[in-house]
Amino acid sequence: MAFLSPGSHGKNRDWQLLSRHDESSCRDSTRAFLLAFGYPVVEELLARRVRAAQIAGIARLTPFVVVANIINAAVVAPIFLRFLPVSYVVIWLFAIAFLLCVTTFKWLRAKRAPIELASRRSLSKAVQHATMLSFLWAVVPIAAFANGDTTGMWIASCVTTAMICGGGFALATVPQAAFRWVAILFIASTVTLAIHGNVFMWPLFFLLVSFTLVVIGSVTSTGWLFASHFLAEAELKQRGELIALLLNEFEEKASDWIWESDAKGFLRNVSGRFLHASGRSRQDLSALRMVDLAYSLNDSDARMAVAELESAIGTREAFRGIVIGVDVKGEERWWSLAARPVVDAKGSFAGYRGVASDITEARRASALVSHLAEHDSLTGIGNRSWFLKQSEMLLEEQGRSEQSTLTLFLIDLDNFKVVNDTSGHPAGDELLRQVARRFTELGEGRTMLARFGGDEFAAFGRFVSDQSASAFAEELVNVTRKPFRIGRRDFAIGATVGFARLGDANDTIDDLMRKADIALYKAKEGGRGLALAFECEMEREVRERRALESDLREAFEYGKLNVEFQPIVDSRSGKVVSSEVLVRWLHPTRGEVPPATFIPIAEHTGLILPLGNWVLRKACAAAAQCPELESVAVNLSSVQFMDPNLVEHIMAILAETGFPPERLVLEITESVFLQDFGSASRKLETLRGHGIRIALDDFGTGYSSLSYLRQYKFDKIKIDKSFVDEIGERSDGLAIISAVIALAHNLGLEVTAEGVERQLQVDALRTLGCDTMQGYYFGKPEASPVKITQIKKEDWEDRTPSTAPRNPPASRSTDLQPDSIEDLKVDRI
Repeated sequence: MAFLSPGSHGKNRDWQLLSRHDESSCRDSTRAFLLAFGYPVVEELLARRVRAAQIAGIARLTPFVVVANIINAAVVAPIFLRFLPVSYVVIWLFAIAFLLCVTTFKWLRAKRAPIELASRRSLSKAVQHATMLSFLWAVVPIAAFANGDTTGMWIASCVTTAMICGGGFALATVPQAAFRWVAILFIASTVTLAIHGNVFMWPLFFLLVSFTLVVIGSVTSTGWLFASHFLAEAELKQRGELIALLLNEFEEKASDWIWESDAKGFLRNVSGRFLHASGRSRQDLSALRMVDLAYSLNDSDARMAVAELESAIGTREAFRGIVIGVDVKGEERWWSLAARPVVDAKGSFAGYRGVASDITEARRASALVSHLAEHDSLTGIGNRSWFLKQSEMLLEEQGRSEQSTLTLFLIDLDNFKVVNDTSGHPAGDELLRQVARRFTELGEGRTMLARFGGDEFAAFGRFVSDQSASAFAEELVNVTRKPFRIGRRDFAIGATVGFARLGDANDTIDDLMRKADIALYKAKEGGRGLALAFECEMEREVRERRALESDLREAFEYGKLNVEFQPIVDSRSGKVVSSEVLVRWLHPTRGEVPPATFIPIAEHTGLILPLGNWVLRKACAAAAQCPELESVAVNLSSVQFMDPNLVEHIMAILAETGFPPERLVLEITESVFLQDFGSASRKLETLRGHGIRIALDDFGTGYSSLSYLRQYKFDKIKIDKSFVDEIGERSDGLAIISAVIALAHNLGLEVTAEGVERQLQVDALRTLGCDTMQGYYFGKPEASPVKITQIKKEDWEDRTPSTAPRNPPASRSTDLQPDSIEDLKVDRI
């Protein structure tokens, strides 16, 4: 093939495969040939079986061989009595009769007890027996040609030729015996022709040779075919036994089993594994079809599987992976079926043969995994993915009905963190379970409920009016206000709800989620514990906020924010001794954006930490070039203060800029202690240990400022502008300032008054003993700290109120009164 189609890769590969097959076939043929001649080329047990089969092959023809020998002897004996002594003929006949009797006896014994295994000795005896009989018949041609009797020679020739052919074929299954038989008679005949010496004997010699060669070839071929056939049968039998063993092993140890059915579908050849799996008797199964078993389970999925199985069997084609449900002694079991059609000898459909496996446990595990994938493991209600999938289905159904009754509720628990912090996570988990139960009971039949994670829940359902949806939202809030009993304690938490109605048929579940989330955000801004519906105006505010977020990030990344320094003067000397750092953002279209607007945005977007570090670095770097300033005050937001790496960041910036920590004042508000109570004291002590001073800003505006003075150590306090504004207008404001200054001095704290704008305020604060003052009255904020140190007492001491406006124009940042607008500070939120 390679020679006829050179260069053909595919054919070349086929030729290689064919060559390998031929090599294997050649090896098998050689083994069969050697086995036929008794060589030990296979295991002994198989060789003994082959020898027994060879002997049995001879035994099958033994009656014919005996009859043929008797007939030949009966023909030869009368002729030989004419020219041989009677005694010779009698001895010859007796010898043949003896061998035939022995042969007949062995044949009868083998017939009564068939030989299944034969040793080499048994085969050797058979060869010896054939050899002796061939020697007796070799006497016939020699005696006839030696005496020259014409009739005897013809009879001897015919008998010898017949015996060569007949004996060779009769002994063909044992080639050794056949070859000896033929060889002895051939040699005897050749010797006879040589003794006679007649020229006309040469044609007989050539005929004898040709007959002998034909017989030898036939014997060889027959012996090889016999051994090959036997080897093939033995191999098939071995494979069958192996397959049966594997099938038995498979059915005993696996959850699978073999099943068969006839042309009508009735089960047959039921195995023990099948009986055990079905829970039925063999008699019951023989009267059932696989379809009947599938009908035994009353389940919707099982009914669908029955139709699929009937359809597959009806086509009389192979199928696999069909899962049916079966009732096994009252228990629900699930089987996976696969089968191929079986045809009979005529090619007609005879049924199915296939494999069935019990997949009940796998199905249960899959159902459990599916349940866990779609349900919250803590509360048992749906999770986010399940909720969104079910919501989309409801929206599609709503779209077909052309109605708009669906409402999505987002629920956040209030004060849930308090429960976790005070009683631990197990208590928090139990609280969530109780909340889920209350929400489930409340929405039973009206909404589907899910937990999105943490303390966030969602509900989705149909409500015919805005009023009914609002009423349900209020119920969600009210049901959480009732105390929750956990262990021996009662917890009252509350909830905030934002909800959105389906107003546009084109709205997706993502649209509703976004709207409900906006409503929830606005509800939280309103003080929590509220239920608020989405309104279009809210979305506009959110869009503006997101635009501002983007602009703020861009302004920070491209350096569009500025840092300015506001002077702080000593009340007695009038000298500028310190400054407070202020952040300015001049938007290209919005103008001056107050820190009260962009600082919360920075905190929400995570920008506050890099922004705070940037402000501190700019302030320290600039102040390091101005040694005239005793200190620089930088505000910290509560989010900054909660950063666990706050101290490390501050010290790294001080080391980078070379600014002494003793000149840095960090201003914090009481919101820091509300959000970071646990580590606030430790952080303050660490900062003060490095020499950094701490100021409590906006003192007097919080309900617990006095308690903070007892719990934490500060270096100074700053009186809020709201009290300074009341100087000259309300006597109680002046009394409060006087009390604060006295209290601070008794505690060894420095006092700074914020928002000073008039000479009257300056005089009053000096009289009350205030240490330092800051405000627009003393000068405008400057980008360079050097400029504010150049402000002198004479520049502001005799300034009239008209020269210090209370409300400077907002269009120019340098004219703003920084302390009159509290959102000019970094920590104003």
